[in-house]
Amino acid sequence: MRKGGNNYINQPVQPVQPVQPVQPVQPVQPVQPGIIGSAINDINNNKDILNPIYDTTATIGNIYNIGTTIIICIIFIIIIIAGVYILNINKDKTENASGLLKDVKCIKENIKEVNSKGEETNKIVNKCDYNIVYKVKGKEYVKKHSETELVNENDKVVVYYEPENPDNYVIGNNNYIIGLIMIIGGVILIILSIAWLIFTIYFKPLAAASGANVISDIVM
Repeated sequence: MRKGGNNYINQPVQPVQPVQPVQPVQPVQPVQPGIIGSAINDINNNKDILNPIYDTTATIGNIYNIGTTIIICIIFIIIIIAGVYILNINKDKTENASGLLKDVKCIKENIKEVNSKGEETNKIVNKCDYNIVYKVKGKEYVKKHSETELVNENDKVVVYYEPENPDNYVIGNNNYIIGLIMIIGGVILIILSIAWLIFTIYFKPLAAASGANVISDIVM
């Protein structure tokens, strides 16, 4: 009923509709492509089984790497000790002088060698005899020497000698260089092997890879 200019009255009140709860948005599952995706899904679904195997393989790898590092360190410690010995062989020969080769006489000689089959073979080698002439504080020293390399008259050499006893000499000083290389090389390789061991211990996949190799070698 409408009365005067008023709005409709006596209309029934509509009931309030309950608010529907908001459904949580489901996370979108990433689509794994092809064979790699299937492998990843298999790994994720079997973590409880694979993790103990992975841990055991990594442990085997760590044990193998520790043992290998110990062996490497022992070997190169021996090499370092040998290098120190070689380095000090001629440590008393601290002075050097220029020498000349005199009265050089070179001949060829036949020598017999036995090969790996037990057969004797003839080998021609050079043999050179000569005198080394060098001066120390105005005094001339003449020393007989021989070697299998060809040399010529008046070839120059460097003579290292003991200051208190110039008769005690060597030609060249390769021992010093060889010993130094052995020491430096041994130290570097020991440091690298220990660094690699530490890296494999803290980076588990590398330890597991080493363990897998050990297991495959045993199985094969």
